[in-house]
Amino acid sequence: MNATKNIAICLGIALASLMPVTACAGIAGYTQFVNGSVRIVSAAGEARTLQKGVAVNEGDTVISAKGASAQIRMQDGGFVAMRPDTQLKFDSFKFSGKEDGSERSYFSLFKGGFRAVTGLIGRVNKPNYRITTSVATIGIRGTDHETYVVTPDSSLANGVQPGTYNKVNVGETFIATDKGTIFVLPNQMGYAGAADQMPELTA
Repeated sequence: MNATKNIAICLGIALASLMPVTACAGIAGYTQFVNGSVRIVSAAGEARTLQKGVAVNEGDTVISAKGASAQIRMQDGGFVAMRPDTQLKFDSFKFSGKEDGSERSYFSLFKGGFRAVTGLIGRVNKPNYRITTSVATIGIRGTDHETYVVTPDSSLANGVQPGTYNKVNVGETFIATDKGTIFVLPNQMGYAGAADQMPELTA
């Protein structure tokens, strides 16, 4: 009996060691709505069409075409609404159902924009929610906000200076660059043009 049990344990360990790393990736959320052409690219570089009900995993990048959009319900109750012509990576997502300090939600926005209504992550441990762009880092204090990265080739670039923009609807955010930090309140918009420039309020 003991020999059989030992064999079973060893077999289980062996099978576990053969599991791909991607199987351990945490689910950040599930797609609630898709309009137009939206792709999801895994951390391993595998691309597929994003559809309603599809899980978005830690490490995935979601890319919307011009005229396309998507909405994702996060596992902590948060909400992400992607705008057209956007590239957003879900860098890291950890949530065990409680706010014990281990939770985190990190994004990288390469171009385009999205609106985020934060969930439990960041409500108590505010540094655990973060958005990174090429020029700035954005943090929150419990909020409904919109972040945009305008690149020269972006559909948003018509008459708008390239850089990172952050508009607050509810709550408060901050924008930090190498030169300093500003706080953005409801109905205000912050702007960071470069990593070596001080952010500023534009509205």
